[in-house]
Amino acid sequence: MDRLQSMRVFAKVVELGSFARAAQQLEMSNAVVTRYVADLESHLGTRLLNRTTRSLSLTDAGETYLQRCQQILEDVEEAESVVTARSQSLSGTLRIVTPVMFGLHLLPDMLARFQQMYPDVVFDVLLSDRSIDIVEEGRDVGIVLSDLGLGSHLVARPLLSAEVILCASPGYLRAHAPLRHAHELTQHRCIAMRLTNAEHAWTLSGPEGEVTVPIRPGLVCSNAELAHQAALADLGIAMLSSYLARPSIEAGLLEHILPQYQLPRRDISVVYPSRKFLPTKARAFIDFLLEEGKKKSADGAGGAAAAAAVAADHHAAS
Repeated sequence: MDRLQSMRVFAKVVELGSFARAAQQLEMSNAVVTRYVADLESHLGTRLLNRTTRSLSLTDAGETYLQRCQQILEDVEEAESVVTARSQSLSGTLRIVTPVMFGLHLLPDMLARFQQMYPDVVFDVLLSDRSIDIVEEGRDVGIVLSDLGLGSHLVARPLLSAEVILCASPGYLRAHAPLRHAHELTQHRCIAMRLTNAEHAWTLSGPEGEVTVPIRPGLVCSNAELAHQAALADLGIAMLSSYLARPSIEAGLLEHILPQYQLPRRDISVVYPSRKFLPTKARAFIDFLLEEGKKKSADGAGGAAAAAAVAADHHAAS
């Protein structure tokens, strides 16, 4: 017995008050409609309808069952509508804004996998490390550094929480004084990020507790990828997200220094204008991003392929 179809037939019979009218609207024979209801009653072990030659009415059991049937049928219809709408409307341009390092190192692989599922979606990606109002910029989805602050008109969902580490190239470390304690950072050239409010001092937590160390920047920049490339070029010590630095560390191009100290983590969020009236393609992409974020957090957002790519790019440029 097709129980869902039996529920539909039963609900239609009650709605129209007639087996014959239900059969006509459902484009079935009277016998088939009667059989669906009879099979349902047999399955439940109770009578749902009182039948006479002139009318039919619900039994107490039938009235209770009808209410649940209607809710189930509404839920099924809504689920089918969502899936149908998704498959039909996952096309067109999806406008995204993302931090530069995320856009260069993590996003392309995500876009490729999403586009494999939905080939009619076209991406328009804006790379920016600055705080951008995605509504004013006409962006559907934003991937943003959480510490930049968000407008109250935006919904934010946590995507990644990355460890931040201190890194320097082997070449820089060979040419400068050994570095064993946080206070020795004052003797070194540092690469400072303007957007982290850490242009002149870095705060670290280590064996002696939390310490704030004045730094002597040799470079101040507003782009994490520039800080990364500057560290690779022996310009100094950089404060980098672990998922940006790890491939270079694994390739031997950078070293993680002062590992006994921890720095404030770097959180990244997915933001969008509103849960209500969100375009289907945007909603699907947000769900996809959040699932990808879980995977990246589980595996450290690294990977041998990323390490090989960074190493190849660096050696090619050398």
